[in-house]
Amino acid sequence: MTDKISGSCLCGAVAFETLNDFKQLYLCSCSQCQKITGSAFASNLMQSSAGFSWTKGEEYAHRFKLSERDITKAFCQICGSGLPYFSGNRLRVTIPAGSLVGVPKVSTRQRIFDAERPDWCADYESINSFPAFPNQS
Repeated sequence: MTDKISGSCLCGAVAFETLNDFKQLYLCSCSQCQKITGSAFASNLMQSSAGFSWTKGEEYAHRFKLSERDITKAFCQICGSGLPYFSGNRLRVTIPAGSLVGVPKVSTRQRIFDAERPDWCADYESINSFPAFPNQS
């Protein structure tokens, strides 16, 4: 039996669970993903929609689809957090990795549209890191 993993929005109004068996994790730096996340890339897990279920607040999940491109953003109508969304035929689900509680089991991880990664993030691995906010004195 495959383990399940749960997820939710920031405010907790929307929750879901799914099989913890992801084939792909895409870190996408296309300009559209930068706009919908407000960051250098979107972190999306892809899998079959079999085994996915909303456990709370599905009515608060809203989907925005850009009509001229195949770009979608699903979010909680209360807090704005990213949420899963289904492909047009509902056979696949895209799950924002940050919406999960726990560690997803992923077969393949890939950075895509890396040529569009913004210059301010080009040297991400070499930037100083801190476990929390650094001392601002």
